[in-house]
Amino acid sequence: EKQLYGPPCETDNTIKPGDQLVAVNDIKVSGEKFDDALGTIVDTTTESTKLVFFRGSEKQLYGPTGASAAWLDEFIAKESADATAK
Repeated sequence: EKQLYGPPCETDNTIKPGDQLVAVNDIKVSGEKFDDALGTIVDTTTESTKLVFFRGSEKQLYGPTGASAAWLDEFIAKESADATAK
């Protein structure tokens, strides 16, 4: 079972153009090449796989004024904890 988590996906459980995959379960995949991030999804062994998304442009996430590594780690931890609580 694949579930989508993060503020953008919680309301309609869909991925929209521009959404950025940032974590698979508790593994950060932001900034990884597509095939590497996909491999992380495929390699999961858990019954349920949590995909955490950031809704915004690539520039908003990775640009000069984008999210810091610390913010991204906190975002992933919070979304993972919120998903576990549901």
